[in-house]
Amino acid sequence: MGAFAAARQSGVRPFERRLVGEALVRRAVARAVALGLVSAALLVAQALALAALIAGVAERSGPHLGAFGLGRVDELGVLALSFALRGGCALGAELAGVRAAEAVKADLRRRLLDPAARPAGRSTAPGELAALAGRGLDALDAYLGRCLPDLLLAGVVPLALVAVLFWLDWVSGAIALVLVTLYPIFGTLVGRSTGSIAAERLGALRRLGATIADLFAGLEVLKVFGRSAQARERLAAVGTALERASGRSLRIAFLSALVLDTLGSVSVAMIAVPLGLRLLSGALPLSVALAVLIVAPEVFVPLRRASAEFHESVEGLAAASAVFAELSGPARPARSGPPRSPRRIELREVDVGGPANGRRVLEAASLVLRLDETVALVGQNGSGKSTTLALLLGLCRPQAGEVLLDGVDLGGVDLGAWHLELAYLPERPMLLADTLAANLRLAAPEASDNELVAVLAELDEGRLLAGLASGLATLIGEGGQRLSAGERQRVGLARVLLRPARYYLLDEPTAHLDAALERQAVAALAGRLGGRGGVVVTHRAAPLRLAERVVQLAGGSFGPPSGSGDLRPVRR
Repeated sequence: MGAFAAARQSGVRPFERRLVGEALVRRAVARAVALGLVSAALLVAQALALAALIAGVAERSGPHLGAFGLGRVDELGVLALSFALRGGCALGAELAGVRAAEAVKADLRRRLLDPAARPAGRSTAPGELAALAGRGLDALDAYLGRCLPDLLLAGVVPLALVAVLFWLDWVSGAIALVLVTLYPIFGTLVGRSTGSIAAERLGALRRLGATIADLFAGLEVLKVFGRSAQARERLAAVGTALERASGRSLRIAFLSALVLDTLGSVSVAMIAVPLGLRLLSGALPLSVALAVLIVAPEVFVPLRRASAEFHESVEGLAAASAVFAELSGPARPARSGPPRSPRRIELREVDVGGPANGRRVLEAASLVLRLDETVALVGQNGSGKSTTLALLLGLCRPQAGEVLLDGVDLGGVDLGAWHLELAYLPERPMLLADTLAANLRLAAPEASDNELVAVLAELDEGRLLAGLASGLATLIGEGGQRLSAGERQRVGLARVLLRPARYYLLDEPTAHLDAALERQAVAALAGRLGGRGGVVVTHRAAPLRLAERVVQLAGGSFGPPSGSGDLRPVRR
């Protein structure tokens, strides 16, 4: 019952309106609550039947007519049936909650990780988003699957069972009513800091995720400069903070369980002692006393269960609140499909970057690209070439200025439809932990094995396949055969060649390739780029053969190339 104190302390509410408002959640909770009420009714019937059966045996009466006017054999059947039905009710409620939790988590993760679904201006670190979308939202299982229905049942079932106790024996009912009111008081006192501790633990978890993401991104640099020890210390400090927050959360949960279990045991004893005295004096029938003793402990079970489930799910509630905070803000405008057969894309007075790195990567930069010409983009490391490709992809939005596709702002275009027009080669091609064939078919899912082999042969005359034990079926990536940087580059190039596209965005397409492989790669790309267009980012001379125009990026703006003839394109 620490839920109510937690709501005041940190804004983590036991009834999160934005979650409860989901139609799927409402249906699942309504089903779980209905099944819980049926289970409570079956419990009463079970208690009456069992009490009458035991009393009949204890009193050694003759022909037995129990609580429902049935004989002993039939009453045993009622008991068995009620046990089975209560088990079915519990299973049905659990399944409804689990399905609702999975659907809601999937929807929240999709919205959280989809840049188009998140409000503009959010800059949460990827590691924090990963921790929030992963372990954070996983804690919603307990809330949606068990805690939310149990909280509702805790407000109804105990009072209904107290009413049954009043019907059986008003003295026991009055004692139970007084004791039930103590549960929220004690639960609030114990759980006063539950919400704040849960928020602290979630914050520590998000910091740990961000730290791990940063360390993985800079692992090679840390090793080269001998900073591994400092990185380990930083990771250990963040891990220790999470461990301490988890320990405090567990202590509160154990203390709450101890207090409420003790209160429940004392409450049952306070009902049982006067009940036993009255039974000995002959003021109460044995069957009634037994029924009261069976029902009385069940009055407090929903309250204890709701308290335990809340402590388990409060982290999920904090995560859900953080997700809704990430998703709050001005909605992005509805996206439309890209213009049909677009002819040009324009960067108009765009600014990218800011005070964090001391300068802008692009500053009032303008560039017009026809979609039927190939442009080579050159410049020093860090000048903004890869950022330019991200702008053209729509994966990066400028702080100022516009990216226009045939005069339409790319920010309002459906990026999925725009990406269908593109073939993209990143600077570091990503490999999945799967077969070589599966990695290649990311670009062309319908491609046959023969087409995959032909594309690889076009790039290196089959050298990559010859070095793999199982050919296209060889597992590569994490847990499989490791590929060199040049082999990874050829896999990325093969994806580009397989993809049916009208515009190509290539970031260092011949990096890590020797001279012979570079010539083959350039020849293969030239065959695809004929009649189409694209942007080729390069530091090397050979890819300039693909270009009809060279643009140099320097000082945050685009301009004509300067320097030697190495920057002149070959295609005219």
